[in-house]
Amino acid sequence: MADLGHPELVQKLIARMEREGPLSFANFMEMALYDPEFGYYVREARIGANGDYWTSPEVHPIFADLVGRQIVQAAGVIAPAEPFTVIEIGAGNGTFAGNLLKALKRQHPALAERLQYLIIERSTALEHRQRDYLDPLLQQGILILWSRDLAELSGDPISGVIFSNELVDAFPVHRVVKRGGSLRELFVEWSGQGFLEIEAPPGTPALEHYFERLGVRLEDGQQAEVNLEALSWMRQVAACLSKGLVLTIDYGHTAADLYSPVRRAGTLLCYYRATVCDSPYIRVGQQDMTAHVDFTSLALTGREAGLQVTGFTNQVHFLLGLGIESAFHGLDPESAESESMRRLLRPDGMGSTFKILVQHKGMPAPALDGLKSRPFVADALDAGAHRHG
Repeated sequence: MADLGHPELVQKLIARMEREGPLSFANFMEMALYDPEFGYYVREARIGANGDYWTSPEVHPIFADLVGRQIVQAAGVIAPAEPFTVIEIGAGNGTFAGNLLKALKRQHPALAERLQYLIIERSTALEHRQRDYLDPLLQQGILILWSRDLAELSGDPISGVIFSNELVDAFPVHRVVKRGGSLRELFVEWSGQGFLEIEAPPGTPALEHYFERLGVRLEDGQQAEVNLEALSWMRQVAACLSKGLVLTIDYGHTAADLYSPVRRAGTLLCYYRATVCDSPYIRVGQQDMTAHVDFTSLALTGREAGLQVTGFTNQVHFLLGLGIESAFHGLDPESAESESMRRLLRPDGMGSTFKILVQHKGMPAPALDGLKSRPFVADALDAGAHRHG
């Protein structure tokens, strides 16, 4: 059973299936990633050079520095002199927070003094890692707080910026397939030897409604993922903000692209020691699982909750708008530093794969440098229900 994954987590899953019957893939993924004893993000979550996957903040500090420039610009509009809050949801190793706060302290000390930085982290192991990494900044008087859940904040909304990077792609997803004109959901059962997928009628009408709202029709035999948790999360985010911006960075697509027939097998992938695997039924609890984000549904749900779309772009345009080109001046083009920064911009990699959705609430749409060069037309996020100018 070694290749199946963490033995105690596998036994926990088997016991639950014996009690409840087949699990939705969303429930299976929730346990694999977030089980409080044995889930991947509780125990493993190896990020960076020796880990299972890279994130932009781990590639080069310039990423946090440039996002920081966008936050500084936003702060001048949102709260020019009042207390200002940045919420980071899912802070990984704490690398982004550390680099951002060091840059603010160095370049914008007045803002750093009135700044409250709040990290939402459900993993105790990652919170300990973040506290250790950020301790020098805490010792210097930077106000950094931790909370387990966004829901704790909804009664006291903030003025500021809510930020996440590669968060939504790791929310548990339902998996569906179109068969003979009907939507079927994929469930997971235990065969006695391993985990198997079975098809059954959808466990919730929300799956049919999801595609109806988007006006999307899957082709027969086409598989797809549906991230219902992302919609609940977007509503929570909106409730936590009285005035300011939501900045969501992740890999994903508009609904029209994500659910195109060219992605006939969906987008679910697993990452283990910097290699990609398409089977979620091995190394359970020991590998990361992700699915691409539907930015159209995030934008539409956000609008229903009071968040207007400020702009939608990709990482290369976002970072170019914030001045990354100047960071290359005087650097050897062949140096490791130049190569790391170029990695953030590659059109065949991070530069185009990662998208940035910016939303605003309680204020007119601000002019933001990161959105100066938009590669998408104004109706890129349109699903027949949403359009922004």
